Amino acid sequence: MSQMTEEEVTQRSKVIVDFLTDLNAQATEAGIDQSAHFYTTVAYTLGSLIGLDFKPVGYGPMFATILESLTDGLQVGAQAKGVEATFIKIVRD
Repeated sequence: MSQMTEEEVTQRSKVIVDFLTDLNAQATEAGIDQSAHFYTTVAYTLGSLIGLDFKPVGYGPMFATILESLTDGLQVGAQAKGVEATFIKIVRD
């Protein structure tokens, strides 16, 4: 398998982000229960895909990567809204 170019990574990421952003907008418009269901479904799906696609030795590293990305995204979103907070990551070696 060949490695994707930066342009390919950006394009594939955009497709996923656009799709999830659209579904999130629909869920948010439908109310807090639908919004919560959207987030839990996305989280469950990611967990399921990790379980299906990775060998058990890869579960931890991928889970850690997802948590880091989730924290980074939450930080960026909060800052975009003007929230003055900083998330501190504690990493255990």
